[in-house]
Amino acid sequence: MTVPARPAVSVVPLRDGPEGLEVFVQHRRTTMDFAAGAVVFPGGRCDPGDETKGAALDLPEPVLGEHVAAWSLLTVLEGDPRAQARTLLATGLRELAEETGLVASPADLLPWDRWVTPEGLPRRFDVAFFVLAVPADAEAQPEHATTEATHSRWEPVAGVLEGAAAGALAVLTPTRVILEELDALRDVATVVARRPVITGVRDDRPEGRPRPRR
Repeated sequence: MTVPARPAVSVVPLRDGPEGLEVFVQHRRTTMDFAAGAVVFPGGRCDPGDETKGAALDLPEPVLGEHVAAWSLLTVLEGDPRAQARTLLATGLRELAEETGLVASPADLLPWDRWVTPEGLPRRFDVAFFVLAVPADAEAQPEHATTEATHSRWEPVAGVLEGAAAGALAVLTPTRVILEELDALRDVATVVARRPVITGVRDDRPEGRPRPRR
């Protein structure tokens, strides 16, 4: 029997660094049941309370409309597309606060990608990815605040990719492909202006990235 993919959200904090784009990543403990020892972005599965939290978000109509349009080619959560957009945002905001201590504005989380764990694995997730610009001079910054990782920190995108290529870092396919795409876009301004077309991805399709704008 195929294990259903559980809805989840991951947030990719970004900033411009002296050597190019930097991302805030977590180095997961080797004892974890999922992605043990891997370099990941902050995130986790959608909780039952996230729907209620999403419904209560103070979200301008143009921003909500943009999120609905971004997720329009897929369904991560069943039901009304507007409720789905709100719930995904609420999950991302909650996970970001729990795992990094950073309280972000919902309007600052930008829909970016969606990956589904392939069939045949014992644990599967349907993950919506957001990017979040966090300027280096911003007063509020993400910090290491999760027991699921040995450490969390800002790292150059190129450095993580080099570590993965050398076998020094464990990086799952979705993380690697997203990092490769971000590396090609080079800076935060280009990333946040991109507004890529989002479809459900189950495997590595590098020829389609960077993806076209909506």
